[in-house]
Amino acid sequence: MIGADGRNLVISFSTAPQPSSQSARPDLRSPGTVPQATYAPALQPRAVAPPLGDMAVGSMVLRNRGFLRVNGPAVSMTMRNAPARDVLMALAETGGYGFVFVAGTDKDGKPLDAASTQGAPVSIAFRGENYSRAINSVLLSAGLQARLEGRLIVAGPNVLGLSFGSQLSKVYRLNQASASSAADYLASLGASITKVSVITNATQTGTAQGNQVAGGATTTQTETQRISTTETYGATTGPLKGLTGTTDSRLQTITLIGDPLVIAVAENYLRQLDLRQRQVALTVRILDINLDNDSTLSNSFAFKYGNNFIVSDQGKLVGAWGNQLPPTTAQFGAISAGTTTTAPVNPGSLYAADSFYNLLSAFITSKSTKLLASPTLILTDNPEAIAGGGATTVAAGSALGTGTIGRERSNEAFVTVGTQVITNYTVSSSATGTASNVIACAPTFGTAGLTFGARVSKIDDNGFVTFNLSPSVSASTPGDPVPGCGPINILSVRRLDTGSVRVRDGQTLILTGVISDFNSQSSTKWPILGDIPFVGQFFRGSGGTRQKRELVIMVTPRIINDTDGGAYGYGYQPASPESRQLMGASQGGF
Repeated sequence: MIGADGRNLVISFSTAPQPSSQSARPDLRSPGTVPQATYAPALQPRAVAPPLGDMAVGSMVLRNRGFLRVNGPAVSMTMRNAPARDVLMALAETGGYGFVFVAGTDKDGKPLDAASTQGAPVSIAFRGENYSRAINSVLLSAGLQARLEGRLIVAGPNVLGLSFGSQLSKVYRLNQASASSAADYLASLGASITKVSVITNATQTGTAQGNQVAGGATTTQTETQRISTTETYGATTGPLKGLTGTTDSRLQTITLIGDPLVIAVAENYLRQLDLRQRQVALTVRILDINLDNDSTLSNSFAFKYGNNFIVSDQGKLVGAWGNQLPPTTAQFGAISAGTTTTAPVNPGSLYAADSFYNLLSAFITSKSTKLLASPTLILTDNPEAIAGGGATTVAAGSALGTGTIGRERSNEAFVTVGTQVITNYTVSSSATGTASNVIACAPTFGTAGLTFGARVSKIDDNGFVTFNLSPSVSASTPGDPVPGCGPINILSVRRLDTGSVRVRDGQTLILTGVISDFNSQSSTKWPILGDIPFVGQFFRGSGGTRQKRELVIMVTPRIINDTDGGAYGYGYQPASPESRQLMGASQGGF
């Protein structure tokens, strides 16, 4: 049914009548199925893809270097499984061009066999076909390359890098990208890159067993040999085919040699690669809160009447009747053997007769400690390894001894704040000339305090930062000493390792939930009397301990804006001679 309400078009659909039946009343005396109401589940919201965001795109139009732009008469030709070299030679003669076929060589510089250099056999059928399309179709079918030098067609399996004219050589000094990574990128596009690799061989030799002195030390000698080799690599296809290059790791330069048009294409690729990497400042606030509450309530009393002495020590009943105490097991054995011993005296004899003494003790101890650290880490999203960077986290003392600077990768940072404590000893024994058994203890250290690690995975163009965090807080408590070495400490560690977290620039991520709650209650009381309401508190002692610890981490990433004025003055060339003279005088000449 279609209708309208004045503003909207209303379409309604009538449903088919649902059959209904009246069920009988269930008989509870016999098993059966109880009918239940049925309903359709609610519709779930439709799946929606996450937003894509902006994406930086760099485009470049590439000319097909293998396409021959030649002119000639229309071609009518039919060939079946003909040699490609003969067909190309016939087409070149038809158009009035010279023809040279260049055989290819392998990676060792040796010429290839005739079957692999002439290309695949071609089968063609042209009827008035355009001359340029005909000759390029034969090259495509045979898998060969060709280039035009004046009126001469040079063909072969790999001739795009050959030329009669002069070639261009350019040296590019990169600012942001490394020369090695840029060279690998150009090699994947067809350029031939040559690098020098150093191979180190270490050979360890020792003295022959027959030449060793009895009881003397073993002598070993290590010889190190460094071999420098050159390696050339590159893709077999790509727009940079025929371009050669090499790199310099000291100045981070890359040298390209080849056709000027190909070098211009490679230069455009390098300009898109050598961009500034974004940096982010991770402002981290770590709050460690410790709350300790200890409560104790106890009552102690003593009374004496006659030679009877009864004591209640914080809920523990101790009584003595008589002038002396019963003997212990050792004293009882001495009495049976006939040895004279001194009987223990009742301690109540020191107190006045028919007296009562009482001591009430109640106190509550509350402690609150807070550890606050607020480091700021500046990182990039470059996961490349840094030459000479520290690979692992080491203690402060050993780090000063090894002399490693920084982390292994530029997108990682690690902060350690605390005290080095001894957590274990490695015990070893040895024999010397003066002593038969000398015990040596090598301590193992741990950090009692705060350690924090961060790794930035990505800083995208839309202002989002993806990173990982690994905060850890540890506290030391005294432990049992190691015999012959000294005391050790036990570290209680609370650590949180996050996965990949994506946060927008300027937003704050709060991580909580690392909570440790300890509650202990103890009670000591008299039998029966300690359970009496109100009065029982004089016959018992109670104490409680509650410890609560919580770790709160707040992280705020802020992308460093280094683009303001970053392109000012770059590539400026004065137009007038006066301007060039003025700029040359201020900068020492061009």
